[in-house]
Amino acid sequence: MRSEAEKTECRIRRLFHKGCVEYGMIEEGDKILVALSGGKDSLELLRPLAQQSRLHKPAISVEAAHVVMDNIPYDTDRSYLVRFCEEQGVRLHILHASFDESTDRRRTKCFLCSWNRRKALFTFAAEGGFGKVALGHHQDDIIVTLLMNQTFEGSIQTM
Repeated sequence: MRSEAEKTECRIRRLFHKGCVEYGMIEEGDKILVALSGGKDSLELLRPLAQQSRLHKPAISVEAAHVVMDNIPYDTDRSYLVRFCEEQGVRLHILHASFDESTDRRRTKCFLCSWNRRKALFTFAAEGGFGKVALGHHQDDIIVTLLMNQTFEGSIQTM
């Protein structure tokens, strides 16, 4: 009998493949950059993509990028990210970005951080020839973003 962890792993793998096939999310020759925050969503997104990159059909390449905001005090265990990526056989890029919140007083620090983080990620992806950027967001993230924007920005928008 399979353990709960094995059942969960099987379910994740099945849903991943179903999503890729039904929505045509990965295709032969894709070069995919995974935005790796260090949270469980992005780590779990990277794992099946890395597994898929080791298969022959469709042949894809996968790399990861972690964006460090130099002017925001937070701490991510980058050594863990390096180890995790090595275990998955994926190259990890550490990108650095920052912003000056005095340049746009209409926006919150959270907005500016998020916007500049994505700008750094998308610029790197374009310069590196990546055709797709994978973000580990789920429905809860969309709802939280909507509520934060309504509360702090007075606007109705999501990602």
